[in-house]
Amino acid sequence: MAVKRSNKKQKRKQNLTRLTLLAVVLFLIVGMGFAMKNLSDKAASYAAREAELESLIAAEEGRAYEYKEMSKLRQTLRYIEILAREKLNLVFPDEILVKPEE
Repeated sequence: MAVKRSNKKQKRKQNLTRLTLLAVVLFLIVGMGFAMKNLSDKAASYAAREAELESLIAAEEGRAYEYKEMSKLRQTLRYIEILAREKLNLVFPDEILVKPEE
């Protein structure tokens, strides 16, 4: 009988060990699931922010290109002529200025 009792105690101890191990493994799996969900949400928000920043970069590159082109234009006599016509309402001496009737 002593052998049967020790066998039962050993089986109980083994079952308790297995149950504890199973509980620990399940706890780790659930924890990893929450961590994966959190990381997935962060990755999605980072991807959205990256797309937003890329569009801002493209817009700024466009503005930089326009600025360079305007800088080139400002160095020409044509720009001075356009500026004089639009801002100062100047005309060449041989031009005839026609104003519409109001």
